[in-house]
Amino acid sequence: MGFLIRTLKKIWVFIVEGGTFTVLFPKVWKKFWSTVDLILSIIPRLILKYTTKIDDRKVFFYTQENAYTCNPKYICEELLKRNEKVHIVWRGTRTLTSIFPEKVKVVPFNKYDYFKEIYSAKVVITNSSLFLNVPVFLKKQQYLLETWHGSLGLKKWGKEDIKDSLVRIFAFEQTARMTDFLISNSKLENGSMRSTYWPDTPILEYGHARNDIFFDNYKDKRKELKQKICAEYNIPEDTKIVMYAPTFRDWVKDLSYLNVDYSKVLKALTKRFKGNWVFFVRLHPSLKPRAKELGLAKNPQVINVTEYPDMQELAAITDIAITDYSSWIYDFILSRKPGFLFATDLDEYQKKDRGFYYPITETPFAICRTNDELIRSIETFNKKEYLEKLEAFLDDKGCFDDGKASERVADKILELLKTPKK
Repeated sequence: MGFLIRTLKKIWVFIVEGGTFTVLFPKVWKKFWSTVDLILSIIPRLILKYTTKIDDRKVFFYTQENAYTCNPKYICEELLKRNEKVHIVWRGTRTLTSIFPEKVKVVPFNKYDYFKEIYSAKVVITNSSLFLNVPVFLKKQQYLLETWHGSLGLKKWGKEDIKDSLVRIFAFEQTARMTDFLISNSKLENGSMRSTYWPDTPILEYGHARNDIFFDNYKDKRKELKQKICAEYNIPEDTKIVMYAPTFRDWVKDLSYLNVDYSKVLKALTKRFKGNWVFFVRLHPSLKPRAKELGLAKNPQVINVTEYPDMQELAAITDIAITDYSSWIYDFILSRKPGFLFATDLDEYQKKDRGFYYPITETPFAICRTNDELIRSIETFNKKEYLEKLEAFLDDKGCFDDGKASERVADKILELLKTPKK
């Protein structure tokens, strides 16, 4: 009898996880059996959802990176710092991402424990779509907070702008319907949220928790990070860092738009800013498999940091930023350090890809279409003019990051844990 019960339990878990037929037929018609499994799992997941009791002290974190990173990480750390009796669960994997804090329970995506934990959380926090790949509909008694993963960024991401995936648009739409609060860092972001998927959702103008790291209250933390990261990549602590981190393209297979002349740029940086420099290169996750095509290993002063789990930690110790249209540089400017745009395909990008929320010329950064222009912009960099443009930009976009966003969000979470949802 015991064997039969254990067997039935295993079958139940397989069905909930959507892995019944893919386990039986791992190499035959994989997509077909995956679809069959997904259909079979719908009712069992609904049963699990409505038979799982909500824990009024539980917070579930879900990041698109499947890692301990972005705004959720810094919100989580603020909660841990307060020593409140909060049960924290994270969607992730210990083997593929950074080390999670001891008090955080980690559950693998799409496994039985993942569904059990997310359905029992009083508050769920995501930085993107909660719905992509594996449909999850939260209960009405649960709160969903959307922190998003960009800020002050150029790129559009509305329904009419995403051209590579109808599934992604559908996922955003479903997530938006469940969202109770949006966390924004600027008037600009308020507008982009309203014009895309959240026309009526309440907005909390708290700032982005991950951007706290650029303010004075994180000064000691930044020193620790510089020591840790320099040790990890075996470089002296007094080394200056320039980081190049471009965004992806919905439509490009050729990587020629990434043709930075690393050696010449390093020489220009040494000439203008003095000191010893290294180039950190961080590729978009979608480009990880193609990193070898860029020949990064040929230059000892060029270090591929794509696998480093937390982009914000890298940005916090970076001295100069280079990107194309990625939003990370609009976090980085809160450090008031120099940044440059290397946009070799600007005209084509504006026509074929997402397009921009505002003219790229409104940014405080030099726009460089070639390596020669990039080198010239570095060598002639005027700090006074740059800072004047930077402050005017932040003021125009209505940025309200001040280093205390994580505290505000943590306060809100603790309030929601005590508040029954009607």
